[in-house]
Amino acid sequence: MSTYHHGDLEAALVNEATTLVRAQGAESVSLRQVAQAVGVSPSAAYAHFPDKHALMAAVAARGMADLDARMVASVSAATGSDDRAAMQRFWKTGEEYVRFAVEEPHLFRHMFGPYCPAAQLAAQLVAEGAPPVGMEHKTDSVSYQLLCASLDDLDDRGLLRPGSRDGLDLVMWATVHGFASLVLDGLLPLECRDLLLSSIARLAFVDEAPFAAAAES
Repeated sequence: MSTYHHGDLEAALVNEATTLVRAQGAESVSLRQVAQAVGVSPSAAYAHFPDKHALMAAVAARGMADLDARMVASVSAATGSDDRAAMQRFWKTGEEYVRFAVEEPHLFRHMFGPYCPAAQLAAQLVAEGAPPVGMEHKTDSVSYQLLCASLDDLDDRGLLRPGSRDGLDLVMWATVHGFASLVLDGLLPLECRDLLLSSIARLAFVDEAPFAAAAES
């Protein structure tokens, strides 16, 4: 007989499923397997998650929360009010994003797969006949908000090239996410990360020197 209190079992199932996804990816994980690992019957698990999709969506949300927490901690560590600190905060958004992907490859892929809330929103918009343009304004991702805030700060300081701010958050996310995916697929070495970010700096920033100083910190 299960000794879980109401609500505890749901958390335990998500915890176990997240552990399994981290270790082997979502494809080989089943709701029955998770229930067995937790020590309850499949019917008890189905009372909280009607199918695997619902459970995997919860795992994706957990992964997003983990990424958000890591991004907040990393960006918050760049204290200070000068231009160099502002550059450091921007640098850390990309650095921590890639680090998370490398350290959590299965979870990272799962988070941005078919269970990703943003992907589901895009599919819904397309189904409704509306192109998924401007989705960056519909996401609740703390990580994305940090990126936007850091770019807004740089723009306010006059560190971005005039007129480059509009859409730069989308360009940055697509570039860094694509790079992280290429690293996970073995198509690019992680060591290219700094070159990638400095290349973006040359394109978007008035002066690359403060960015280079931030990267060395």
